[in-house]
Amino acid sequence: GCLIETVLNDIHNQLGHCGQRRTEQATRNRFWWPQLRSSTHLFCQSCPTCASFKSPTPPPRTPKPMTTGFPGERVGLDIIGPLPISVRGHEFIFVMIDCFTMWIEAIPLLHQDAASVANAINRTWISRWGSPLSFHSDCGSNFESQLMQEVCHLLDVRKTHTIPYHPEGNGLVERTNRTINNILLAFTNDGHQHDWDVHLPFCLLAYRGTTHSSTGFTPHYLWTGRDLRLPVDLRYPLPAPEQTTPQTFATKLREVIRSAHNTARITLGNASIHEKRHFDRHIAGTGFQIGDLVMHQYPIPPRGTSAKLHHPWRGPFAVLDVLAPTSFLLRNAIRAESPPFTAHFSKLKPYRGRLPDCTADSLPQTRYPQ
Repeated sequence: GCLIETVLNDIHNQLGHCGQRRTEQATRNRFWWPQLRSSTHLFCQSCPTCASFKSPTPPPRTPKPMTTGFPGERVGLDIIGPLPISVRGHEFIFVMIDCFTMWIEAIPLLHQDAASVANAINRTWISRWGSPLSFHSDCGSNFESQLMQEVCHLLDVRKTHTIPYHPEGNGLVERTNRTINNILLAFTNDGHQHDWDVHLPFCLLAYRGTTHSSTGFTPHYLWTGRDLRLPVDLRYPLPAPEQTTPQTFATKLREVIRSAHNTARITLGNASIHEKRHFDRHIAGTGFQIGDLVMHQYPIPPRGTSAKLHHPWRGPFAVLDVLAPTSFLLRNAIRAESPPFTAHFSKLKPYRGRLPDCTADSLPQTRYPQ
């Protein structure tokens, strides 16, 4: 066998799979050979044990914005919870948000199963606003169940979802959830955490009446064409609107909504451009190509095991296709019969397999990227 590989294996393992710098220093204190640094770094980068639990820190990649152009084009879905069980038995909040106007609906739920979600969709969104073109959610079983697929089929609604283990793909809803949680915190205190569902309608009032930075309008204005009347407006009333006929009102409302939507489209487009420019300052390389071998991160530990001692990186997987700059189709490189799946760039890292013949002369002069 290779003496260099044996020495590095003993030192690296006995030091608890420490990093490249410490392994090199411990080796240099005891041995010397040509290209010791290069061989040590290559050995550490190709260590399968280290690869199973050490995560890389790649720079961010250019986002792929999911822009919309009119109300009802895409509605985001998500669940907040579990929360403290309310006096009425509610433990979860089901959130639905129109991705163009930012209009939001939030329904307290006893359970987060597929039947509860489907009933809330029909009872709240469909009965009030009709069917959107698409629903977008994470890969939770309550959103990807057969029941939800049948509901979407009956309503003629397209169902899309994020890449597994990548909730950032539903970022608008995730940010909305944080906002709702913050408003709930403002309306409740430590002694009244079990009546949060009583305050939820007032959270919606606050959210709908606040100007959204992405559009420049309040969700209520983009959704209805008029400003939301708040309780403060009763104390300090604004001038009453002029009397008009339903036909005249409808004509004016149509113009108001058309103008607001056009402005919102421009603002949303500018926001996407600004976001891309921000990421472009720290853009990563071209990423992975078809045929590359990668490791894939599974952040959720198996049932009954500790997350602190979980090895989340598995592989190798082969890249079958590049679906988007940040989305790749993978298949197990060892078991070719395994089904392919989609993974996000942030959950991947290059696979560094051990070289079969490890000698100082055979090692490459260049190092793998950090």
